[in-house]
Amino acid sequence: MNKFFYIFVLFLLTVSTSCEELNRLTVFELDYESDFTVASTTLIDIPISIETPPVPTNSESEFENNNTSSSLIESIQLKRLRLIVENPTDGDFNFLQEVRLFIDAEGLEETEIAFAENLENQDLKVIELETTGVELKDFLKQDSFTLRASTTIDETINEDHNIKVDCVFRVDANILGL
Repeated sequence: MNKFFYIFVLFLLTVSTSCEELNRLTVFELDYESDFTVASTTLIDIPISIETPPVPTNSESEFENNNTSSSLIESIQLKRLRLIVENPTDGDFNFLQEVRLFIDAEGLEETEIAFAENLENQDLKVIELETTGVELKDFLKQDSFTLRASTTIDETINEDHNIKVDCVFRVDANILGL
């Protein structure tokens, strides 16, 4: 009886570990970059909306590279979104009070995906935004998507600021039907 119990426990551990390994194999990340420019301005405390150029997803080839297809995607969520000041080289985000990022694609309703509020003057060149946790698979299955930044500026800026948007999406898929 005791021997049967140990064999049963060993079997459960093996199955549990195998399921965790399979789950890990069905999750991968997609990285996308875009950019936008915050123009110099003397206006403060006024929301400014800036749209990025369309971002090609190349989703079918990305899914294929990860041994899956769009029909097998279970979920796509934003894992991380960072904003990085690229120009001016000595620039920072001190001019921002808040920023919200939205995603849009043909035939879909624009959706907020990340935000940062109550930004203080910390001389940051990189801001990691809080993600909203919304489901994004319909957006990433499209040929392209656009991002829109809605910002509130709390101090004047004397020169344009070029901002890079660095996105990492977490994809959970069935791989080869598993």
